[in-house]
Amino acid sequence: MLSTELVGRRIVLRYRRHDGILPPLSDVVGELTSLTPTTAVVAGPNGPVTVDRAAIVAARPVAPHRRQILELERIARRGWRAAEVEEFDGWLLHADQGWTSRANSVLPLTTPRRPLSELLAAADRFYAERGLPVQIQLPLPARGLLDAELAGRCWSLRRPAVMLSSPISGLPEVLVSDEPVRLDPVPSTAWLDGYHHRGDPLPEHAVRLLTRHDQVRFASLSRNGSVVGVARATVDEGWLGVSAVEVAAGHRRSGVASTLMRALADWGRGQAATRCYLQVEADNSGALAFYQRLGFISHHRYHYRIAPAAS
Repeated sequence: MLSTELVGRRIVLRYRRHDGILPPLSDVVGELTSLTPTTAVVAGPNGPVTVDRAAIVAARPVAPHRRQILELERIARRGWRAAEVEEFDGWLLHADQGWTSRANSVLPLTTPRRPLSELLAAADRFYAERGLPVQIQLPLPARGLLDAELAGRCWSLRRPAVMLSSPISGLPEVLVSDEPVRLDPVPSTAWLDGYHHRGDPLPEHAVRLLTRHDQVRFASLSRNGSVVGVARATVDEGWLGVSAVEVAAGHRRSGVASTLMRALADWGRGQAATRCYLQVEADNSGALAFYQRLGFISHHRYHYRIAPAAS
């Protein structure tokens, strides 16, 4: 019914109340923060609830609340900081010379007061001034209605992805390696040589984006004098964000990625991070399977909508 795999996940817990209390059963929904042989602690909407495990009738994981989805997306933007950010009625407009969709798209963070036509016009002006297309990131299901509206306006769907998450406390149990990992506050030349976004070398403004953070580390693993794997991590508000993971051809499935994740988890714990997130493209079945083996679960999905070209 309950296992340590559910710690850190949002669950619904049904339990028997003390004799004489009506109704005899009660439910609590929230994050399972602690699980011992005798008790379970759930962070409910009104504070933590401690339940005797013997009184538990049923338990199951539930999807994150829309507020949690949007909050994690806000934090993920802090881990990937665009050079320009403007706010317009709850929409965050990011731009950074077109490098990556996340740094050059709108995040509709809060419910706006203005009509959609005004919001889209403001986004169009912002990106037109920078010579960029209008892209809107749509975390689902939190922004399902907006997604449907844009689809009805012939906005095309691009880059579906999965946001994965895990408590950091669960990672060291499966990440065991004695290989030393180098952690640098700025990327070395070897790190930059080892990372290619979508197969391309990094332009200078991309390097500035990667280093635009006050708590960032660039991890690299070498074998026989050559870097065989790299990754990047940031810490924001208790979350460790992992990105830019790349393993050299010929060294995949040899423990490189696991070793990098172990080192970054250790570093994140030292920065008081308690949870970890990362994004994987939805069609990357190999990466999804790898992170699921490490204990990551799907927090939510998202994709981008691209404005139709002007006729």
